[in-house]
Amino acid sequence: MPLVSTPYPIWSMYLFHASFLFYVYLVHVNVSSNNLHGKIPIEIGSLRKLEKLNLFTNNFSGQIPPTMWNISSLDVLSLAYNNLEGNLPEEMGQLRNLSVFAVPGNKLSGTLPASLYNMSSLFFITAAENQFHGSLPANMFSTLTNLQVFGIGANQMSGPIPTSITNASLLQVFDIGVNSFVGQVPSLGMLKHLHWLNLNYNNLGNGSDNDLDFTTSLVNCTKLENLILSTNKFGGPLPNSIGNLSSQLIRLYLGDNQIYGTIPESIGNYINLIALVLEYNQFTGTVPNTFGKLHKLQLLGLGINQLSGQIPSSLACSVESPRERINMRDVIRELNVTRKAFLCGLVNVEYC
Repeated sequence: MPLVSTPYPIWSMYLFHASFLFYVYLVHVNVSSNNLHGKIPIEIGSLRKLEKLNLFTNNFSGQIPPTMWNISSLDVLSLAYNNLEGNLPEEMGQLRNLSVFAVPGNKLSGTLPASLYNMSSLFFITAAENQFHGSLPANMFSTLTNLQVFGIGANQMSGPIPTSITNASLLQVFDIGVNSFVGQVPSLGMLKHLHWLNLNYNNLGNGSDNDLDFTTSLVNCTKLENLILSTNKFGGPLPNSIGNLSSQLIRLYLGDNQIYGTIPESIGNYINLIALVLEYNQFTGTVPNTFGKLHKLQLLGLGINQLSGQIPSSLACSVESPRERINMRDVIRELNVTRKAFLCGLVNVEYC
């Protein structure tokens, strides 16, 4: 099978325009993680049998050549982490066999083309860390039923999360963090393969008591490992079902919202948790004793709430590494000196 691959770095290299004309039967091209720069040559469109094109982690600039959208045999297209700019055209819908589309970490802008949402062969879409704007079509997940990974974080997207997401039953990763999405989060209970859900830094919820009702549907997501809901407008108390999520949960981020009420003791049953962030909310009551069972915990954020009482002595036993971070600023009204000295000796660790 004809292919081009560069397993070792080739420094300060260009892709020569004419070179593709001599290799029209190429099937795989992989020149990732080199220091290639300049524009992607338009002659790449002459590779009519190309199935996999990996140009990620280089310094390519300019626009994606329009000839690329004529390579109907493409199955994998990865242009991630370059300096590409411009819009994605409707013509990309001509890539009827495309299963992997990865363009994160560029300077692409405009709206995502409608044709993208009609490419039913896609199972992997990531366009994070660009400058895309606009909303997601209401019926997009009715077409993208094979989708397993959808990541458009760190853009300028807005509007609601489509309710058609219930059709994406194969979805494993849904990451739309750091955008401007609004409204209520729809039921996600049909996503039984979901293990990563990141909705942080949006405008989801409206401070009402039913904002977190969708978390009840997550009980059906038995593979869920990461639930990241920080920095939104979620209000109301935590539903009782918050303690019945996947036993595989390792990260639970609920910080910087408008959540009130007591912290459910059932959260202490997630013995695999390495990060638990509840800070910057309106929680009242005491820190549950069950937190002492979280022996793998590396990050605990409880600060800026209305909690009272003493930190449970059992919590000290759950902290094993000096690198772990516990943020309890403005948490309590009583604190014994021994415990205070213990907390002050911990080294801060940045958020994921």
